[in-house]
Amino acid sequence: MEVNREHIRALLFEKITGSISEEDDRLVTAAIESDAAVAAMWHNIRQELDNDKGRRFIAGIDETRGWNNVKPQLQSRSKIFPLRKWRMAAAVALLIIAAGGAWYFSGRNISPGPPALPLAKNTLQLRLSDGKDIPLSSSASNTITAGSMKLVTNGNSLTYTAPENTTDEWATLMVPGKLDYKIVLKDGTEVWLNSLSSLRFPYAFRGSNREVYLSGEAYFKVAKNEHQPFIVHAGETTVEVLGTSFNIQAYEPGNVTTSLVEGAVVSSRKDLKVKLSPGYQSVYEDGKFTTTSFDTYNTLSWMDGTTHFRDEKLSSIAVIISRWFEVPVIFDNPALANETLSGAIDKRKPLDVFLTNIAISSGVQYYYKGNVLHLK
Repeated sequence: MEVNREHIRALLFEKITGSISEEDDRLVTAAIESDAAVAAMWHNIRQELDNDKGRRFIAGIDETRGWNNVKPQLQSRSKIFPLRKWRMAAAVALLIIAAGGAWYFSGRNISPGPPALPLAKNTLQLRLSDGKDIPLSSSASNTITAGSMKLVTNGNSLTYTAPENTTDEWATLMVPGKLDYKIVLKDGTEVWLNSLSSLRFPYAFRGSNREVYLSGEAYFKVAKNEHQPFIVHAGETTVEVLGTSFNIQAYEPGNVTTSLVEGAVVSSRKDLKVKLSPGYQSVYEDGKFTTTSFDTYNTLSWMDGTTHFRDEKLSSIAVIISRWFEVPVIFDNPALANETLSGAIDKRKPLDVFLTNIAISSGVQYYYKGNVLHLK
């Protein structure tokens, strides 16, 4: 009964999006109640999409684009049931595929490709002012005495205490690939660091400003202190705030994006200055600033271990793959770098899950040669 199972799978996608007809809804509901395999399939779909995040993403799906991406793979099934049944289902399937939902293809004979390369050893650590590196755990709770600092780790976060009279002592928190980590600074400012990011900060803030240095990406929730502005040096730019929440991406010094969630910030580079309002971001590139609105959910999704993208060039997605999974990426066909995809990457799942599923949905193939990932 493979034909019926394929039909039911399509109807389940229509049901979760609310686009199913009354007649088909009765049919698929009966199948859920009478067939354990269908019930399990429905349970998996609801786990992926029947939540706030899933509903927000469904609302923004480009149905036509999703259909065009998967239509060639479904042409052979047009004699089994009308292809029109797959329009919204195909778009949603594309979303789940890109997010790593391999269960959707559980009934198909698909080779998963070569096993994922082993990740580089995680080296979450704090470098003290004397150059000593203190290894940190991203899961356990510990109390560590390191020079004049007392460190307290709790899962994926770090707090510390240091004497107020500490002078000119700085530490650097370094977060490896596939991890993100939170630190609470001496003034109560909270900083969430993305993969392959580092934050250099003083043991205690003294003087007229609170200054830190960022490489990579971080979300800041700055403790308010109107008498001591908070300044982030990120790449070639400087961001000054009094008390606010914002995200900075500065993996490349000459390409820095500052996204303001609440409050007010000023991004600057020499004589160039841009003041932001909540919901807007400044992009520093090619020696100048541009200002645009941004999607908070997509911009901050990395804090939940995922990154969402819509109509993103494959070249940009390859950068994320390299950063999160610490593997170089090469395009065998340079033109492929300009192809666009929509979906999400979950750093908590094996990279091959994502790669296999985009191969199915978009035709982009992959293989490993040595320690390098090739896309073709």
